[in-house]
Amino acid sequence: MLPPSLTDRTKLAQEKARVLREALPWITRWRGRTVVVKWGGNVATDGGPDEATAAFAADIALMRSVGVDVVVVHGGGPQISELGGKLGLEPTFVDGQRVTDEATLDVVQLVLLGQVNPWLVGLVSAAGAPASGVSGTDAGLVTARPADARLGRVGDVASVDPTLLRSLLADGAVPVVATLGRAADGAVYNINADRVAGAIATALDADKLIYLTNVSGLYEHFGTEHSTLLSVVSADRLRRMLADGTLEAGMVPKIGGVVDALDGGVPQAHLLDGRIEHALLLEVFTDEGIGTMVTPRGEEPSP
Repeated sequence: MLPPSLTDRTKLAQEKARVLREALPWITRWRGRTVVVKWGGNVATDGGPDEATAAFAADIALMRSVGVDVVVVHGGGPQISELGGKLGLEPTFVDGQRVTDEATLDVVQLVLLGQVNPWLVGLVSAAGAPASGVSGTDAGLVTARPADARLGRVGDVASVDPTLLRSLLADGAVPVVATLGRAADGAVYNINADRVAGAIATALDADKLIYLTNVSGLYEHFGTEHSTLLSVVSADRLRRMLADGTLEAGMVPKIGGVVDALDGGVPQAHLLDGRIEHALLLEVFTDEGIGTMVTPRGEEPSP
């Protein structure tokens, strides 16, 4: 006897059920684990802020709903540059990091704490997960130290105290972290979000660190006719790329954050194109990996 014919609506429902069935082993595997996701402000300005960021918020909410502890760390570089430009402050960068004088620091705080952070908190909350906005200056979360003098009020991560984040995660919330830090003398510093994400992942003993960017992943010979996307790369190889200066400037702090995290015990890191809708779900809950996966020392597969 032939099976009954199905309506298009029923076929669509069947496909959804199939997807859920295939995702179940991954959901079971990741329940109770910790994932740190760094969201870059360029994702919202390159490729459609509504679609990409709405999908990102939905992914975060779904991950939280199935028991994954998720921490979001965000930047806001394009938004800072936009507001600074309106105020007559032209951005200057050294090795991919923004030079921050006192006037620029005011803009950084205004954008991160008054614009990007509450916006992301609202999106994640509206998607169904309780989100809590946090600054690195809250409760001693991120202690800063002055970085290169050429960068002005830019700091490096001296230490991370994850107590506040652990408390929020225990309450079922999604912490959304703005990357400012406070030095021992009380001064506030702008800290690169890529480096903060790596440090937070280490402090939380995270199981995975994910960077969402506006490119498909890490490229070898980026910008040349020999440009090649690296689907898997070892931390050792990244160290060599950092040392020989072959990385594109904007990738330097990301790769530095990745290497620091893997050196600190984080098992794996990923560089994903955040413009792809549901990039997080594709990476965490399917075997169709996208972007670039970074493995610890000596674990890069042979080509």
